[in-house]
Amino acid sequence: MPYAGSPGMTTRHWHGGELRWDHLGGEWCVLAPGRATAGAAGCPFCPGPAQDTPPETWRLSAPDGGSWRVRAVQNRYALSDQHEVIIESPWHDWDLAVGTDDEVAAVLRAWQERHRALRHDAAQVVLFRSHGPAAGATLSHPHSQAVGLPVLSAASRRELVAMREHFDRSGRPFAAEILAGELSSGERIVLAEGRTVAFVPFAPSSEFEIRIVSARHRADFSAIPGEELGSIAHALRLVLAALRTELGDPSYNLILHTAPVGLEHVPYLTWSLRVVPQLAIPSGLELATGIPVVTTTPEEAAKRLRNRLP
Repeated sequence: MPYAGSPGMTTRHWHGGELRWDHLGGEWCVLAPGRATAGAAGCPFCPGPAQDTPPETWRLSAPDGGSWRVRAVQNRYALSDQHEVIIESPWHDWDLAVGTDDEVAAVLRAWQERHRALRHDAAQVVLFRSHGPAAGATLSHPHSQAVGLPVLSAASRRELVAMREHFDRSGRPFAAEILAGELSSGERIVLAEGRTVAFVPFAPSSEFEIRIVSARHRADFSAIPGEELGSIAHALRLVLAALRTELGDPSYNLILHTAPVGLEHVPYLTWSLRVVPQLAIPSGLELATGIPVVTTTPEEAAKRLRNRLP
């Protein structure tokens, strides 16, 4: 609702806080002062006497049936009433880059399950993983997060419009044409196994950015069947291992791009996984314009990562 007498100010009360609309930038801002006090002594995610988490919402049992492999809990410092933490392993020093294909697939399965569960009363469900302090991780125990948002971000709206308009003109998903071009060129391909492909985008937003996609074009990540999910998990593990070897375990954000709620079956959208390393503080030019400055060419980055594949 707009504030009286202030036509340039729009707010929406949400989960005990506020969403504020930036009329100039065309994007929502989340006000969450309660998160400034987030933090705990020890590790609340490790099993045992020190474990301290909010109520569990989902778990995947370990193969032996005596424990858990992946579990989801409500986020103690939630940004919305649909905000969960996905604890990816009981082991504090585990990581996607050092796990087995089966373990990584279990994490991706958790992403699918929680995405489906949080769709109600949401405009989009955001799934992401922050690895390392420069990526915003406050706990080192391996975990990711799922957030159901009541609004669609400006970036998602722009992508939605561009993908729909391209499909209306050409009859093909834009992602399919990008993938065909990357496979034809080959110089930015990091890994291509079966129908799963990892590549450095032609115009990346950061050093060593990586996109993981499938030649089976689907809008909805949660609809991927188990056998295909295993191939994606294998590619993700290899790519993150190569990134760790080449750059010394850098901070990064892993982000799932998938269809907004209600558009899971449209033909013009395609899911993807995006790995965004956080290697440098943004420069003044980047902050002033929003244009990233990347000092390693995508072609060089892809070559270096190919040479580091296990």
